[in-house]
Amino acid sequence: MSKSDFLNLALEDYLKAMLNIYDSEKIIKVSEIAKKLNISKASVTQTIAKLKKLGFVNQESYGPVTLTFTGMETAKRIRDKNKLIKKFLTEILDVDDKIAERDACLIEHVLSITTINKMYEFLKKIEKLNDENYFGKINIDAKEEEIMETIKVKTLKELGKGHKGKIIKVAAKSAIKKRFLEMGVTNGSEIEITGIAPLGDPIEVLIRGYKLSLRKSEAADIFVEEINK
Repeated sequence: MSKSDFLNLALEDYLKAMLNIYDSEKIIKVSEIAKKLNISKASVTQTIAKLKKLGFVNQESYGPVTLTFTGMETAKRIRDKNKLIKKFLTEILDVDDKIAERDACLIEHVLSITTINKMYEFLKKIEKLNDENYFGKINIDAKEEEIMETIKVKTLKELGKGHKGKIIKVAAKSAIKKRFLEMGVTNGSEIEITGIAPLGDPIEVLIRGYKLSLRKSEAADIFVEEINK
């Protein structure tokens, strides 16, 4: 059993707080920990004694606190987990930043390492799909606007019935973009307009062998290179 297995939720919060203080102040004072966690200095002193016994910190009598190598690495893992959860909440679920910050602090203590790894893999998959766009393949030094003009980029909304295009960019917000990815609307995919409602909304498309219905506003966030018929 590793030392980190002995950590409870409160001790994890202490380590994360101390790492943040160290990053900004380069010195960890008991008073700063108390201020950061909104608790008394007496409580901090007691907890520091526990962390010292576990080998996560060192402290001379009434002096500043220092994180040991184990303490530093453990604190970084805890903080990285918090950042990953917050990123998932804001970028995938479109949760408000302040709410995501609060919820991440609560969720980080109960999620299994298996779930954390799945969240990480999902985020990396999304990032990879977003990075694999047509612009980088043409000329990574050219401006995006110039490239779009050169290859006659249109939004999906601008294509007529029966016209096809290759998706080169999805500019939707994270929550909508997640829905697009789940439907197979990804960079490089061919998409065809198979039907348009009488009032122009919604639009029916064919992609990867499936027919989908998209709102006009959604189609406006999908940029395509039109494929000549």
